[in-house]
Amino acid sequence: MDEPRSVLVVTGAAATGKSTIGDHLRGRSGLVVIDGDVLGRGAAATSYGRRDYVGFWRHALAVCREVRTNGLVPVVPCICLPDQVLAAVEDETVHFLALLSDPDTVRRRIAARTGLSDVPSPESHVDLDHRLREVVDVPAPHTWTTHDVTAGDVRRTREVGAGWAAGHAP
Repeated sequence: MDEPRSVLVVTGAAATGKSTIGDHLRGRSGLVVIDGDVLGRGAAATSYGRRDYVGFWRHALAVCREVRTNGLVPVVPCICLPDQVLAAVEDETVHFLALLSDPDTVRRRIAARTGLSDVPSPESHVDLDHRLREVVDVPAPHTWTTHDVTAGDVRRTREVGAGWAAGHAP
């Protein structure tokens, strides 16, 4: 079990299972899932086409601090790179779960999405996945865990997400 200043961040390219894990964790005792897309709509740093991702994470982590004052651990499924998040950290310990895939699977999953927001640039997500694969570790006390979703087993992705969250939250 981790200290009460933990923030759990699920990252990965579009259609890798971030929302699947968030939905699976939603309602679990001690956790609050805060969708990164929802946070982004309210952040001046990313509204109107801005791309100040460190500014966005300052906003997101401020929301997470409020959640933590209620004794809860925030879980933020969000497309991001760890350096963007860590540049905004004040007193948090961030535990990352990176959902990785391969280029063909990323493209196929994005093309198969229905009823969700459009992904205008699948190749930018292929690039993001490549960049996430290059991350070997993050500085302590933060943690970096990866899960390859290429096999496409949603049940396994949910199990991995639940186990990861249980290892970093009450």
